[in-house]
Amino acid sequence: MERSDLPTAAEANAALRAYAAGRRSWTPEELAELARLRRAWLDAERREPVLAA
Repeated sequence: MERSDLPTAAEANAALRAYAAGRRSWTPEELAELARLRRAWLDAERREPVLAA
């Protein structure tokens, strides 16, 4: 995946929040997707200071 294809931290955070909004219970598959979205957000947070420097 090219860097231009990766979400920004704000985009990843928005996707994570949208996915989790209003949920009260989680299936194992939904938890796996939540974990994937959280990893994408954390990766974006780690990347941004490096790209901005």
